[in-house]
Amino acid sequence: MRKPRRNAISAATLVIILSAAAMWHYHVIVKANMVALLDFPYDRQMSSSPSSPVEPRLVAHAGGAVRGMTYTNSREALDEHYREGYRLFELDFHWTSDSRLVLVHDWGTTSMLLGKKPHVFSYDEFVSSKNRDNLHQLTFEDLREWLRAHRDAFVVTDTKGSNIRFLRYLQANGGDIRPQLIVQIYRMSELEAARQLGPRAVWLTVYRYAYPAWALSRISGVDAFVIPAASYSRYRYLMVEERAHFYVHSVPAQSVAETFHRMAGVYGLYVD
Repeated sequence: MRKPRRNAISAATLVIILSAAAMWHYHVIVKANMVALLDFPYDRQMSSSPSSPVEPRLVAHAGGAVRGMTYTNSREALDEHYREGYRLFELDFHWTSDSRLVLVHDWGTTSMLLGKKPHVFSYDEFVSSKNRDNLHQLTFEDLREWLRAHRDAFVVTDTKGSNIRFLRYLQANGGDIRPQLIVQIYRMSELEAARQLGPRAVWLTVYRYAYPAWALSRISGVDAFVIPAASYSRYRYLMVEERAHFYVHSVPAQSVAETFHRMAGVYGLYVD
């Protein structure tokens, strides 16, 4: 006699879960449209024209996989993929506890690679820690020197913190490597600060705010859009009609050809 009651509880639980998922999805859509409406005027305020298209279509994601590991942002990842012919490198930037800029995807992963408990490192701790796989973790100063030695290479920036703070740092410290930067922005309100750097290009990535397709179709002030692979169907018609250049992140190296074939209209890929 208890079985129907148990089934009723299971059904009620399923309804609650589905309702919560629907509400979350609705919230994301509403937030994305609100952000797009708020930021739309920034595109019209820009007087500078977009740059010429970036020719390379493959971007080594977090420097590219090295020794079977992804997200290392290491010197070895840069060197290996440069030798393989890559010229675009997406790299992740984070602040140390004492406000120095280093190349880190997230402090949890970096702590693991360096054999430490998860925490935000100080600058001195970061540069003195030994990677257990003998990979060399990079500071911003290290990257600046690497780019000076590889003038045909370009870095696509990504930061999980305040992008405006990051752009101000690049303005003050980027010096002669700023033309080798492809600056990712997350909202159109960041466009002017990005253009002031004089970078090779400015790309709008949508993974944080999920700009709707109608908004991207009206934006003309950036050089390319970057979307998650899972969001391809949402923007497909814009790519097929070739209204803009789209990069998709991220795919394994062995899936590059198949992804280009499957995702019609995609201009470039971030490759693990």
